[in-house]
Amino acid sequence: MYKSYGKVEALCGISLKIGGGVWGLIGPNGAGKTTFIKLVLGLLRPTAGEIRAFGFSCWEDSLEVRKRIGVLHERPSYPNEMEALRYLTLVARFYGIKKPDKRAKNALKLVGLIKFSNRRICTLSAGMVQRLGLAQAIVHEPELIILDEPTASLDVLARMEFLERVRRMSEEGVNFLISSHILSELQAVCDHVALISSGRILRVGEVRNLLKEFSKGFHVVESSNPMALTKLLREMGYEAWVDRGITHVKSQNAAVLARDVASICMEEGIDLISLRASISSLEEVFRRLMSFEGDD
Repeated sequence: MYKSYGKVEALCGISLKIGGGVWGLIGPNGAGKTTFIKLVLGLLRPTAGEIRAFGFSCWEDSLEVRKRIGVLHERPSYPNEMEALRYLTLVARFYGIKKPDKRAKNALKLVGLIKFSNRRICTLSAGMVQRLGLAQAIVHEPELIILDEPTASLDVLARMEFLERVRRMSEEGVNFLISSHILSELQAVCDHVALISSGRILRVGEVRNLLKEFSKGFHVVESSNPMALTKLLREMGYEAWVDRGITHVKSQNAAVLARDVASICMEEGIDLISLRASISSLEEVFRRLMSFEGDD
């Protein structure tokens, strides 16, 4: 699928199939994440190719698609003088829900805002407003909820609280597609991720499998003299470097590496604290994939 704005290619031949669970659409600002979401919602038409959801064309049958999707946009706006419950009841009524007041209360309860039902939206904190947006997205019980940069405007505690709400809802069977450039936060809640950069998909897969793949062959060594240890490992032909006072080594043979590290430490009087396999993060995975792109 392609999407261009004049001569600018926002999406360049993307092919992606998203299933259930919590999916992360991950990449830097300007990667094409929001454009992809607008295409799913039928707000934009692909320049070439097709995008479908629930068996419907996202462009030709966009109303059918949007009935089945809840969305929290990156910069939503609300009637600030309206009470939270009244606003959400109007949203439920818009979807044609029977007993909209009851459904609105249920949604507020799910996101932890039931105690603030009668508060005007303008009096809610930023974190509460985002949870109200989540309630709006789930009020019609959609098959998929799309969150576009949901934590970008929140402080650390509000981010943690919001993502914890998402995690709990996912455990109850709610499906999510979360678009974000904050990789460290999504690692804890996403089952699968699609990493995107410059309008292209770099990699798609289960989070645990990607972390395992990009941890293979990398090790970390804690010692009393990391600079000296790293220098001697390099002299033995290892690819090694120091980061934040810890030696990082690339080796496909963990047993041989352990032997060589122990030998160096004994001969040089270096205290060996630990040697273990490196556990990768989504940030490291993305950084390495970007470096591979650069090599190409």
